[in-house]
Amino acid sequence: MKGLKWKTCVALAIIVAGLFGGFAVETVQAQPVIITETPICTESSAQAGPTIYGDLIVWQDLRSGNWDIYTYDLSTNTETQITTDTTTQQGARIYGDLIVWTDWRNNQELWNQDIYMYDLSTNTETQITTDTAHQASCAIYGNLVVWRDQRNGNLDIYMYDLSTNTETQITTDTQRQWYPEIYGDLIVWADERNGNSDIYMYDVSTNTETQITTDTADQQSPAIYGDLIVWNDGRNGNSDIYMYDLSTNTETQITTDTATQSNPAIYGDLIVWQDLRSGNWDIYMHDLSTNTETQITTDTADQYFCAIYGNLIVWEDWRNNNKDIYLGEISLTPTPSPAIEQAENIKSIIEDPFQIPTDDFEGANDQVRNGRRGSLGNRLEAVIMDIQTAEASTDPSTINTAYQSAIDQLNSILDKTDGCAERGTPDTPSTPGETPDWIATCESQAQIDPLIRDLITTLEDLLIP
Repeated sequence: MKGLKWKTCVALAIIVAGLFGGFAVETVQAQPVIITETPICTESSAQAGPTIYGDLIVWQDLRSGNWDIYTYDLSTNTETQITTDTTTQQGARIYGDLIVWTDWRNNQELWNQDIYMYDLSTNTETQITTDTAHQASCAIYGNLVVWRDQRNGNLDIYMYDLSTNTETQITTDTQRQWYPEIYGDLIVWADERNGNSDIYMYDVSTNTETQITTDTADQQSPAIYGDLIVWNDGRNGNSDIYMYDLSTNTETQITTDTATQSNPAIYGDLIVWQDLRSGNWDIYMHDLSTNTETQITTDTADQYFCAIYGNLIVWEDWRNNNKDIYLGEISLTPTPSPAIEQAENIKSIIEDPFQIPTDDFEGANDQVRNGRRGSLGNRLEAVIMDIQTAEASTDPSTINTAYQSAIDQLNSILDKTDGCAERGTPDTPSTPGETPDWIATCESQAQIDPLIRDLITTLEDLLIP
C-alpha cells in the first residue's frame, strides 16, 4: 500500500499497534502480527458502513447533512463523493468499478428504498430497482446484484444480472429472508422459515437451494468467500462465529469466548468480526491457515462493522467521539531463518551467566572475564549481520561473501573455545605456542562448541557453487 498523504479527511499513516501476541483458539500464534493503523476519514460528522475492494474503500458519510456515498483510493490518496442527492444513500458495497447502495430518493416518507449503482469507469449512475416497495441490504459480485425485497409483503431475496438486465426472485417462502451476500454463483442469507433464523444458500448456476444450518438457535449475518460461509450463531447462549466448508460439508466453531462476537467478514483464510470480550467492541481476526486468533484493535472506544480485502481491514471507529473510518494493514514479522536462529541461540548461551558463569571465562578478574564474554557476543552479532546481508541479497557474489565472512567469524570463535574439543583440556596462557581459550572450562565449552560447528556446516551448505 502506498503511503497516505495528509488531506481533510486523511491523517498521516500512523503505526498504532505494534506486535500482538494474538489470542490462540487452539494453538499458539507462530508469528506476531503487525497492524499498521491508518485513519481514512476523521471528518467531524459521522462516517459509517465501510467496505473495501482492492485499493478502494467505500462508506456512507453524513457531512452534507444527509448520508452520501464516498470513496477513498489508496493508490492515489484521493477521496471522491459519489452521490449528491439530498436524501439518504447508505449500505454501499463494491466489486471492481461498480458500487451499489440503498437509496431513498424516490419517496423517503413512504419507505420506498431502491437499489442504485455507480460505475467508476464511466462515471454513470443507474437505478437497479424501480418497484415501489422496499429494497435494501444489497451486495454485488461480478455482474450479479442481490438484495432483500418487500414487494410481496414479506422480505425475499432478489437478484439482478447486469449482463442481461434481468431481475430474478430467489426466495418465495412467506417468512423473512434477509442479510444476502454473494460470491461467484453462490448467494447466502438468513432465513426465518423454520421458526428461527437459519443460513440458506442458492446456487445460481444450478438453481438449487440448500439449508446450511439446522440448529434451533438463531444464525445470522452470513458472509461467503469461495467454499467458506461464516455467520454469527446463538446456539451457545451468546453470539459466536461459526463457519461451514462447502467442499467438505463440515461446520466449525471459530470463536469460543463467552462475550458477543458478531458481523463476520471473510477473505481467503482470514475471518474478521467485532468482539465485545474487552468490554467495548474491538475487531478480531482468525487465520484458518494457522488456526490462530489476533486482536486487531485495542483502543478502548468502540470499533465495529468491519470488512476485509486481502491483508486490509476497514471498520467504523469511535475513538474520536464520532464514527470515523479506519484501515488496518496486516503483516507478519519475518520468521527467522534456521541459520539466524542457530546463531542467536549460541549468542544467548554465551551472554547468559546462568548457562556460562563469569568464573568460567579466562581472565585475571571479573572485568577481564566479562570483557571476553562481551567480545564473544559481539562476534556472534557480526555473524548474525553477515547472515542477514546474505539473505537480503539476490547477487551470488554478495551472498557468498557474506556467508564466508560469517564462517570466518565462527572459526575465530572456535579459536577461543576449542581447547576441550581439540585437546581434551582448555588452552591456557601457560601452554607454550597456544592461544588461550577464552572459556576456561570444558563443561561450558561443551555447550557451544558443537553448536558453532553445526552452524558452520549450515552456512557452508548455503554457499553458491
